[in-house]
Amino acid sequence: SAELSLRLMDIVPRDLAQIATSLTSVGLAEERFFASLARAAVARSDRFMVDEIAAVAAAFDRALFFHTDLMLSVARNMRSGIAAALPRDILKAMAALATSCVRDSALNMAVGDRLQQECLQGGTLALDEICAVVWAFCASGFHHEPFFQVALRTLRSSSHLPDETMCKLYEIHLTLKAFCQLWYKTCELPEDVVQGLRSHYRKHRGGKLRDVKLDRTSEKIHKDIAETLRDVIDGSVSRQHQMDSGFIVDLVVSKRRGTSAVVALEIDGPHSLLRSLDPSAPQLGRAMRVRGSVVMKRNLLQKHGLRLAVMSEELWRSLGDPREKRDLLRELLKHAGVAKNQFL
Repeated sequence: SAELSLRLMDIVPRDLAQIATSLTSVGLAEERFFASLARAAVARSDRFMVDEIAAVAAAFDRALFFHTDLMLSVARNMRSGIAAALPRDILKAMAALATSCVRDSALNMAVGDRLQQECLQGGTLALDEICAVVWAFCASGFHHEPFFQVALRTLRSSSHLPDETMCKLYEIHLTLKAFCQLWYKTCELPEDVVQGLRSHYRKHRGGKLRDVKLDRTSEKIHKDIAETLRDVIDGSVSRQHQMDSGFIVDLVVSKRRGTSAVVALEIDGPHSLLRSLDPSAPQLGRAMRVRGSVVMKRNLLQKHGLRLAVMSEELWRSLGDPREKRDLLRELLKHAGVAKNQFL
């Protein structure tokens, strides 16, 4: 990849997109090469066709890389070419932008208008694609009411949805219920449907089927934080705790008598972050950005009244003294709203 990175500026956009797709499909995502690829794509973004820039965005999404200028170029390119874009390319781009938490209101409006017509005219969008685009909108904090109403009616009319689509639909319901109550009442999912989605979500996002799998380094850090937390606050500490809503939280402190959560602690690491390839990053791949799905989860948990603190694995590794670790946790929990009388 070192030799190829020197020639990227001479490679045509379609070949750049194919290179990015091929490398990430086999798990070859070297940071310096993809940083060079991002610079080459940004420099010639006006020459990319919509499907080409969407493929590059999807490759970065798959590799869990983030490059600010590239994502802004993706949004700009998609916005100018939305009329002719294929639904699958729109989905690729919107998913990558949602993961990166890049919000372009003009693009979102254009996409919503375009896909609303697709749904009304019985276009080629599959149910899982419709749901994925609506979810991407929700993850980026944008709500296109006319498109959402049509999309939700279409999804409700199906008697069978894929497992992942059902999980996404449940998160969409929670988001709209929390942040768009007034208009969502006109197309809200029935209570029996919501309960079915919730049971499905809890099963597929919890226990052995949960999609959050920590590597050994992260597992060790989470265990150390949990043990330190037991010396700081009065309560039962559980790791990878599933809330009633179905969301998995890294650490939860519950009352010793009962199951109600006192506070939750999220720990940012490889399972929740994108690696930044921005030139301004202090060290390539070290600067991080929280994934859109994680931001959505945390916003919903806080909206429902959960006290939530967030810290990073990197910060914890920088602390060597046990007293420093305990002091840090106390400050974080105080800031999250934990009362003084709950500390040991």
